[in-house]
Amino acid sequence: MGLRPEDLQRGEVYRREWLLEHGMHRRHLSSPAMTRVLPTCYTRTDYPADLRRVAVEAQDLLGCPSVVAGVTAAELFGVRLPRRARREGGARVHLDTSGGSSPRRTETLVVHRCAPPPTIRLHGVTMVEPLTALQEIAGRLTLDELVIAIDSLVADRFGTAWRIPLTEVREQAGAARGRGAKQLREAAALARERVWSPRETQMHLLLRRYGRPVTVMNHEVVDPATGIVYYIDLAYPERRIAIEYD
Repeated sequence: MGLRPEDLQRGEVYRREWLLEHGMHRRHLSSPAMTRVLPTCYTRTDYPADLRRVAVEAQDLLGCPSVVAGVTAAELFGVRLPRRARREGGARVHLDTSGGSSPRRTETLVVHRCAPPPTIRLHGVTMVEPLTALQEIAGRLTLDELVIAIDSLVADRFGTAWRIPLTEVREQAGAARGRGAKQLREAAALARERVWSPRETQMHLLLRRYGRPVTVMNHEVVDPATGIVYYIDLAYPERRIAIEYD
């Protein structure tokens, strides 16, 4: 009996040639039981490989030095992104490399040829820095979506795995050059610290666009009777006004 999808390890990525050599029939590769995550690479559909594992395999598949970039890096950092820019929404894996001479674009993988960018290592993966990733995708996001992404990057709670202070974000955005730099600066100017959800970002942007004063985000209030601490989404403490998104 040949190799079947249920025989494979959960959360692993397999090369097509390896699967065929070990007896998997081509009909299994094209069946709903298997999902193609990269060119010539598959995972079990019921127990798929996570994005980190797929990104590592993509770097190995490329065969030359590369770094995880764009939406892939942003998602691995934990940046709040719209569904279409996440893996669950069909976003492709993005890599930056200085090798080769032309870009590569398939249904599952996009390789950008560029000068080597500054990198960091997180979760065992070499990636572009968070703000570089956001600048790379700035043109694909609306202004509000980009502000949401930056709010998550500077949040003191429920934010990204790699937090950057807002002052540093604005400084780096001010010094950024090239495609996406203008959008990044505009979004950084609107971003706020202590924003813990996308809806809070949308609320504070809505209030600003209607000329309302800047709110305090996640204002702490202590119940004098119980000592329980509550956090108000947006507040004008001096006016005793609380705004909650429900």
